[in-house]
Amino acid sequence: MTQQRSNKWKWIGGAAAIGGLALVGGLRYLMKERATPEPDYLVHDEEGRFQIRDYPGFWVAETTAYGDRRTAIRSGFRTLADYIFGKSHDGDTIPMTAPVIEEKDGEDRWKVRFVMPEGEDPRSLPAPPTGVRLDEVVGQRFAVVRFSGAPGDYDLEAEELALRGWLRDRDSEISGEPLYAFYNSPAIPGPLRRNELWLPIAVKEPTGY
Repeated sequence: MTQQRSNKWKWIGGAAAIGGLALVGGLRYLMKERATPEPDYLVHDEEGRFQIRDYPGFWVAETTAYGDRRTAIRSGFRTLADYIFGKSHDGDTIPMTAPVIEEKDGEDRWKVRFVMPEGEDPRSLPAPPTGVRLDEVVGQRFAVVRFSGAPGDYDLEAEELALRGWLRDRDSEISGEPLYAFYNSPAIPGPLRRNELWLPIAVKEPTGY
């Protein structure tokens, strides 16, 4: 009986140790992902999980993918990952950045983008393969709503409506279609993921004196 109790506590202790190591490893992975570079921005206005941000221009690698949104982002991600990791060209690899950006471009047609590292442009980046384009995103003001969750845990239409509602009292003119920005890999649990919906808004011309 004493031996059985001893074995039981050894098993519990071992399981706790394994769980502790997994937790530490997971936290390290999460912290590493949170340190992934992303474009600089200036917060113009903020309330809770809503922000208005000013982004300077930056370069992206872009591809077009087809199907529903989740199918398209998986397909587009693979194409762009082959580019930055040097599988589809003979040049150097490109450091991973965040977020992965998705934009609807017609019926069952999507643009998927990887942000290029700061300071990189077509003169310094490897020539993209067929199906991948390098494009410059000009400086832009975006209204942003942040939310967590894995695919299927969130409602993008509801998030867009919430953001539009927040903007209604701010005299802000929406100037384009939403962008969907995803910052984490599938290894990160849904509640810890950072997802965002961006709406471009017009910057009013300064008035004369």
